[in-house]
Amino acid sequence: MVKIIPYASAYLASYQDFARRNWGKNCYQQSEKYLDWLYRANPYKDPDRPFLIAVQEQTVVGALHKMRLPWLIDGQKTTVSAIHNLLVDPQYRQGSGLLLITASFQNESQVLCPGVLPPLSEAYKMLRCQEIDALWFRKIIAPVGAVAEKICKLPLPPREKRKTSARLIDTPGTAQIETMAAKLNQGAGNHILWDAEIFQWRFLQGPRHIFLVEDADNFLILSVGRRKGLTVARIIDGRVENEHSPLWTDALIAARSRGAAVLLAYSAETRLKKYLTAHTKPLKKHPLVFFQHRDRRAREMSFNGSAGDFGFEGLLTRRFS
Repeated sequence: MVKIIPYASAYLASYQDFARRNWGKNCYQQSEKYLDWLYRANPYKDPDRPFLIAVQEQTVVGALHKMRLPWLIDGQKTTVSAIHNLLVDPQYRQGSGLLLITASFQNESQVLCPGVLPPLSEAYKMLRCQEIDALWFRKIIAPVGAVAEKICKLPLPPREKRKTSARLIDTPGTAQIETMAAKLNQGAGNHILWDAEIFQWRFLQGPRHIFLVEDADNFLILSVGRRKGLTVARIIDGRVENEHSPLWTDALIAARSRGAAVLLAYSAETRLKKYLTAHTKPLKKHPLVFFQHRDRRAREMSFNGSAGDFGFEGLLTRRFS
């Protein structure tokens, strides 16, 4: 019988075997760097329940990860878990996935559930989770190169670097971090409560990111990594108050210069959604995003990809040069 239990280090080898079976031998999910960053270095970690695993006779056959971040909800600081990387071995999928989801809701007042596809999305609706009005974007940067990269299974070489209008920063200083964190906190609705500590953990200690900074009111945060045989760049977060800002063009230049074949983004924050929509069409078919509230009351939620596992493939990306 399959049991749902909190992960413990005694299951590391079995979990890594499971991850390689399901996500691939070089997946970031099997990396100890991923586990250390997410469950040991995180200032808001839950040491007693880092993430959940499904176990059959001491063998890991399923997993559901979570990332804990501070949020401001109903004017009060709280910790929200964003669940991600739900996967179960094929022979155990009848019901085990739903058990992992419902177990992840226990002892949690709020849970973010991003990137949900059918038929799993029906389960979240059945559990009365709030569906979030998020938009998803995809811009193909190098169509021919993307096909070649997929076939050859090798990353595209970085292209000749064009100069961006905004400053391109690999590692921002303390003052820049504090300014960006303060700006990200100005969004309407319930949102992540950024400070220098959690900003550094999310963007500088784990997956690699680059920062495009036009000025204090206009900046984007990007990741670059390998996913499903492609090098992908993602707009993870940012603040854009100038509707004529060149940051979209700068993001394409920065992504292209690092060998990315595609630029991805999703947003549930009003300003960034409006800015991205002005430059590219949102996807008509896309994953769904849900929020589970213990009190079942729908709220205005404002966040971007950084609230979940968007860009985690950047954990295996070397430092940008």
